[in-house]
Amino acid sequence: MSSLYNNEDNVTTNTNGNFNTTIVAGFSFRQQTRNHLDTIERQLQHPIKSEQVFCLSTNLCKYGHPQAVGLHPTKGPKLVSGLFRLSCPLLCEAIDTYENEGGVRQMSDWLRIKDRDRDDPGWKQNGYQAANEAQKNIRMELAKDDTDKLVEKMGEYNAQRFLTSGVAGIPPSQTYNVKCLHAHVADHFCRCSSSTDETTRKEDEEGNIIGEKALAILEQRGVEILGNDVCWQQCNANRERLETDWSYTPKKNRQKLRSTRNRRSEEKNHDESIT
Repeated sequence: MSSLYNNEDNVTTNTNGNFNTTIVAGFSFRQQTRNHLDTIERQLQHPIKSEQVFCLSTNLCKYGHPQAVGLHPTKGPKLVSGLFRLSCPLLCEAIDTYENEGGVRQMSDWLRIKDRDRDDPGWKQNGYQAANEAQKNIRMELAKDDTDKLVEKMGEYNAQRFLTSGVAGIPPSQTYNVKCLHAHVADHFCRCSSSTDETTRKEDEEGNIIGEKALAILEQRGVEILGNDVCWQQCNANRERLETDWSYTPKKNRQKLRSTRNRRSEEKNHDESIT
């Protein structure tokens, strides 16, 4: 049995779920297969190499597709501070819509309110900090062999900030900054073995409190968390795309594609002006 990190001791077989797992910073993560990578490329709409991926969402959607992916902070074409990325197009669309309606502010306000009727009034803040601490520890373990390269490239101060940041690159000093619901849901999917069912999750099982709350809100809004009747059309790597197929390009992807097109257009115009 092989591991992305060439460390046989960190790889185990999950006999209940029939998939391989790897241990990073004390957390157990589901490993990808080639078929899963093909699906992720369809979901993200750009190529991805196996060494860039260190895990998948623990549970798959009802069609058997991953809903989130863990990206190695230093193995890709550029540094990744966010670690976990939501890949499910259906949920990306739903969260884009919710964020456009003020979802990040609503979630940040929810995080700030202490529940006086609970034994631990600060349970939400504690859970939020635990998620940020978990991402810091995971990132630092994954990048431990590349610290010198990071310092050389970014400088010691920025390298330390990169390594110690929380969910979606949140600085440790920002104690109420939700920033990106996609990232919190992706973190929850990858670190929690029972991502949507709060009643069956063990009390000591890891997860992301913001991601869990966001999923509950999406369900209240009528979103089918594990997939609807047509979302599989984009994720099925064995299906030839049809013009009538359902598909969704996440808001951030559209911004990146637009920036790339603009940059290439400027470069072309510059070259033409020289000649």
